[in-house]
Amino acid sequence: MDSIFVALSTFAEHDASLKEILALSGLPYQIHSTGKRITREELLANATNATVILAGVETYDDALLASLPLLKCIVRCGVGVDAIDLAAAKKRNITILNTPEVPTVAVAELALTLYLALSRNLRVQANKMGEKKWERHESHLLSGKTIGIIGFGRIGRKIAEFCKPFGIKFLVCDPFIDKGTITDKNIELVDKATLLKAADIISIHASKTKGSELIIAGDDYAKMKKGALLVNLSRGGMIDEDGLVNALKSKHLAGAGLDVFKEEPYNGPLCDLENVILTPHSATGTIETRNAMEAECLDKALRFIKGTIAENEKIG
Repeated sequence: MDSIFVALSTFAEHDASLKEILALSGLPYQIHSTGKRITREELLANATNATVILAGVETYDDALLASLPLLKCIVRCGVGVDAIDLAAAKKRNITILNTPEVPTVAVAELALTLYLALSRNLRVQANKMGEKKWERHESHLLSGKTIGIIGFGRIGRKIAEFCKPFGIKFLVCDPFIDKGTITDKNIELVDKATLLKAADIISIHASKTKGSELIIAGDDYAKMKKGALLVNLSRGGMIDEDGLVNALKSKHLAGAGLDVFKEEPYNGPLCDLENVILTPHSATGTIETRNAMEAECLDKALRFIKGTIAENEKIG
């Protein structure tokens, strides 16, 4: 008989009906309930009898998949599946599913929030007021600026939609986009060098693939416009964090906003810089978004077991 293991750390925290749906399914199930990201050891201890796993961002490599002999399907609660060895999953006939549409608005909203907060130097000014210091600091409008988006998929396109009232010009770098598909006169497809040189804000939303190189590294920071801002809401490890620290300390870059990091939880030197806004990998962490992603994740798990998942919903 099929069984479900929920590896998500906060499953049904804000929507108890999801647990009711699980119970009414009549299937055996177990929920990871520590409130923290599941560890490899916990997976091995609790998921060995599962045929379907509702997964977070934890790693599923070949060795782990080999230790889960009954596993037939992993449903990733989110978009990225780079933590899953897709080749190993295919070899073992494990179906991979995700929830690609739901997080789009939440991530795009956070991106817009960071553009505005960094442009207006809100963190510095708010902190000074918290110290009862009446100090005004240099800030800039977002309106009329040029934003360079690296990776123009669902999230990049939603950001462009949200930014229309600000009169933004967009430079887009994405090897998977055909120039002829862009019809908006305020969006231009360019190479990375052009984008780095001209953008007031560089915003990274590219997908990470196994073996992919850093998107921002080496002398890329020096190529950016002096006073530019850098935002990364894609994946940790896509930018050279040490290089970013140096660019910020030298004041070549005016600020940065990051939600993802090479090593998480992050407690590195970026935490010490006041012109940086850091969030703990929480771009999709709104209650509305988490509820919707978990509901879709569970729905796909149950439909997989019933055999009603469409081929175009499968990854790889």
